[in-house]
Amino acid sequence: MEIGAHSHTHAQLDQLRPGTLRNELVTSKALLEDGLGRAVPGLAYPYGYSNARVRRVAHEAGYAHACAVGNIMAGPRQDAFALSRVTIRRSTSLATFGTIASGRKEAVLFLKDRSLTKGYALVRRTRALLTGVSRGA
Repeated sequence: MEIGAHSHTHAQLDQLRPGTLRNELVTSKALLEDGLGRAVPGLAYPYGYSNARVRRVAHEAGYAHACAVGNIMAGPRQDAFALSRVTIRRSTSLATFGTIASGRKEAVLFLKDRSLTKGYALVRRTRALLTGVSRGA
């Protein structure tokens, strides 16, 4: 089991200006490491969304890996800063959770969530382009 960071204020990281983004990632990691007395190597992006800039800053902040929502099972060739995770809801039955936790890759389980994830990612990229947030160091 690993305790990982999730940002400092649960912000939508891909919508933040560069300085604010860096602060979210660095502060979260530092507070957890101070409290736990050990390294915190992982990050789960709030809402599961990131972009190349967020992944680069996560790496620069000292994370070893990060998880995004892909609603597919993670594979061995995935980018360490874009590891897929799946959506588990309050309504997810124990039987379905057992199937997921066992690692069986039953794509139909994630079909609806994967479609929603892809659609919302398009909305977020468009919003970032229109507001100019995606530009910057």
